[in-house]
Amino acid sequence: MKGIQLLPFYSYFEKRRWWVVMKIITLLIIVVVVFSALGLWLLDSGNATSEERNMNYGISMTTDKMSYSISEPIIMTFKIFNYTEEDIAFYFNTSQRYDFIIEDEGKNEIWRWSKDRMFAMVLGEESLGPNNPEVTYLAEYKDRLSPGYYKVTGYFVAQDKPMSGNVIIIVK
Repeated sequence: MKGIQLLPFYSYFEKRRWWVVMKIITLLIIVVVVFSALGLWLLDSGNATSEERNMNYGISMTTDKMSYSISEPIIMTFKIFNYTEEDIAFYFNTSQRYDFIIEDEGKNEIWRWSKDRMFAMVLGEESLGPNNPEVTYLAEYKDRLSPGYYKVTGYFVAQDKPMSGNVIIIVK
């Protein structure tokens, strides 16, 4: 008789345990999905643009670090690539091929690599393809920056296919 009375009580706890287990499984699924999405977001948010991870051609803009001290130099790398089987031609109005710009949080231009430089006024062409898949441009900013956030932008100044990429850095 006692066993019969305990059965509804036991059944209640079995149903409750099943409900708790289902909640835990649902929570685990949500956590996995969120962390997966967060992991992909973190992969793209470092000091590099995500174009290189997603395409067979395009650009990649990076700095050597994400965080700098006030007097530390900033090394910038801007890469244009074409990993496809077809050549892509780029045309230029001058001998300049790239530029770098650093802007503060107020969108004020702090530094431009091409400022005070002269470029020959000649038409030019560059091709990227299977035999020459990428070209990399480097620049270094050596002056002091005040503490704050800065946008570092690399520009490929092709007449017909201009491209740019940027990263955000912090100076402490």
